[in-house]
Amino acid sequence: MKKILLPLFAVGMCVAPAFAQDYGTTPETAVPFPTGMGWFVPDLSAVPSEVWFTYTPTANVMWGAAPGNNPTLGKQVWVYLCDGGQEAFQRDGSEGTDSYALLSGRKYLVKITPKETGSYCMFSTPFPPAWEGMYKYYPMPLPAYSGEARTVQPGETKWFLYEAPYASQITTNTTASFGMAPDMNIEKVEAIHIECPGGSSVGTGMMGPYVKAGMNVIGVTVSSTATEASQFQLSVNAMVTLNCANNFSRSVGLVLDTPTSYPDSYYTVDKYFTVPEDGDYTFINHGAKGTLLNVGDVKVVDGIDGLGNPKKIYECDWTNIKTATVGENDAMIALTGLTKGQIIAVQSDAFGVIGEGPANLPYLKVVKGNQSGIADVVAEDGNTLKATVVGGKLNVESVLLASGAEVAVYDMLARKVASAVAADGAASLEINLDVNPGVYVVVVYGKGNSESAKIAVK
Repeated sequence: MKKILLPLFAVGMCVAPAFAQDYGTTPETAVPFPTGMGWFVPDLSAVPSEVWFTYTPTANVMWGAAPGNNPTLGKQVWVYLCDGGQEAFQRDGSEGTDSYALLSGRKYLVKITPKETGSYCMFSTPFPPAWEGMYKYYPMPLPAYSGEARTVQPGETKWFLYEAPYASQITTNTTASFGMAPDMNIEKVEAIHIECPGGSSVGTGMMGPYVKAGMNVIGVTVSSTATEASQFQLSVNAMVTLNCANNFSRSVGLVLDTPTSYPDSYYTVDKYFTVPEDGDYTFINHGAKGTLLNVGDVKVVDGIDGLGNPKKIYECDWTNIKTATVGENDAMIALTGLTKGQIIAVQSDAFGVIGEGPANLPYLKVVKGNQSGIADVVAEDGNTLKATVVGGKLNVESVLLASGAEVAVYDMLARKVASAVAADGAASLEINLDVNPGVYVVVVYGKGNSESAKIAVK
């Protein structure tokens, strides 16, 4: 079998390596794709059902083999952004093929499921410079806080590669207003998170989409009825999304017995609650299944403002964090013996999950008393996940592992710091965890379900 080249690809020679070639059998054991741009399968009985490689392009390219070379066998090549299974971008009109659009310098994982013998020749061709910014798979780099003006014509969509410093809301402010007013001619802003776990969110020039910390692709569409081009600055809305990493003390605190809704999106929300009087309190997260509710403390420390004047700064303290997961019911955490004036940090982490839309917005809520009837911490989630860290090793136990689930570890900015895939039938999994002291999120991605928990690394 010889792969048929896409018409887009430059004609070249695919040199198959010798029969004794290396390949990985899991994402963790993946090896670099052969430099001859070919991988040869002499005998299907000699290879596993899937093999893994890594590939890092030195330019923005289309990379892969032609689609439909054998319709009876179907697709055989997948390219992933990371081992979480998030597939790389494909060129518009080529979704579902063996051809991918890859960005320069990014390390990709390649999975091949060989169904026939022969050479798997993978060719590449550079993107024309004129494509930059015109397609989501070839976005225009835009540094955070750059303040650079961008122009989009009426009826046009442009795409930008944007690294958000923290979970936030994207803004597209007009340059004429010195970055203070939204551009009303922008009818759609789409955000696609391209670091695992992925996700997307859609907004407008008035109410932009929400993004996770890390790399995002942002698409901006100007209305076709606009009378002139839109000039705007792309940035994050620091005031709307105040959190532990960004002016937390200026956030609006939770009010007793009052549901405080938050965006139905892949997003992290930080709030705080000032205890009005001594007693017991129950914290509730009404969100999508799999969303975390985390409750910790708030430290008030001395700091200075932008003018050098002294001011008080709130800092989230997760040393004694309490965690519950939204399951069939709301997540609930009951704390006993709180004192008047005590400040509690309340966080909702929607790692890779989303709710039911605007008709049922998620919310955080605090009520007086122990609503669970059980002392201390209550998690209404049926969570089976147990995660412990000892000597740089993370041990995970979960019923979901038996299905070959992925286990991923994230820091408080939603950046993946470690991951592994469990063997089928496994009841536990051990992962090397070489990270700085702090609080991390452990997520088990099972078949159609997930479990999450927070861990403290000392």
